[in-house]
Amino acid sequence: MKTAGILYLVLLFTAIATPTPGLASDGFSFAFNDTGSYSSQLILDIYVDETGKALVIGYVNDPESLPFLQTADYIYEIETQQLYAITHALTEKSGERWMLTFTTTANYSTYQAVFYLPPAISLGRITCSDQLEYLVSTANESLVVEFHGYEVQGPGVWIAYQQPLTTPSEATGVNAFDPGYVILIVLLAIVSLMLSVGFLMVRLGSEPGPVEKPRVRSMKIKQTPAMARTMETLTDRERAIVNALLKHNGEMTQSDLRHETEIPKSSLNSILRALERGQIIKKNAGRRKNVIELTEWFLSGNGGEKT
Repeated sequence: MKTAGILYLVLLFTAIATPTPGLASDGFSFAFNDTGSYSSQLILDIYVDETGKALVIGYVNDPESLPFLQTADYIYEIETQQLYAITHALTEKSGERWMLTFTTTANYSTYQAVFYLPPAISLGRITCSDQLEYLVSTANESLVVEFHGYEVQGPGVWIAYQQPLTTPSEATGVNAFDPGYVILIVLLAIVSLMLSVGFLMVRLGSEPGPVEKPRVRSMKIKQTPAMARTMETLTDRERAIVNALLKHNGEMTQSDLRHETEIPKSSLNSILRALERGQIIKKNAGRRKNVIELTEWFLSGNGGEKT
């Protein structure tokens, strides 16, 4: 991925400047299962400044489950499932009152969202989905609201707050910036710059030289006895995915595959990983979507034939 170096640079800045609650020092690994429980996980830290702009950092299995990303500037690293985003879409101001809304469309086995709100605010009503619990605390003179839950369905949180009409520096005539929010402003600037540079690199990197056309299989794939024997070892859902790919000449986007098979988002990622470990499929990662393909090993080396 062309923006991988940018992600690592952003990660370096954020690791030095701000701790990330809930994330282990050796990284985060997702636990997948094929049982009835959810396998998708969300662990995010959201830093909100006085203008309502938010910096979102953390891990999520499926970025398509976060509606605010439709209008946000963001980078999503598919392999590590790390998300970095800047957005104004989480907050809305009405007069002197602010409302922060954070909703998702997925189900999660583990959900943790930590909001760092501007200092000196007056906190209003906090509401959330029934399956979530929350805790209010302070850190570096900032208000922290942490939501967490397990086996939750389409969770949402809403935080009402009001900012003072005058800042402490305006009232006293002295500089009273919170050091923590100075760091936040710097981080917002860094991530915004990195996003802009990353998008520019992607555009510039695609201009020189001839553009390689995507490989299209013009011949219909015929299931061979060797392929059938391999498919007999698969679960029903794994077999449904392979059959859908065979039907579409061996490749589909992950979104189309989900709609074709009607497999829930919370289960699809774990099933795809299992098929990938078995060398039956491979992911061709794009910046905002995945293309799922049957491997040459499955199609040819394992006895695949075409007619």
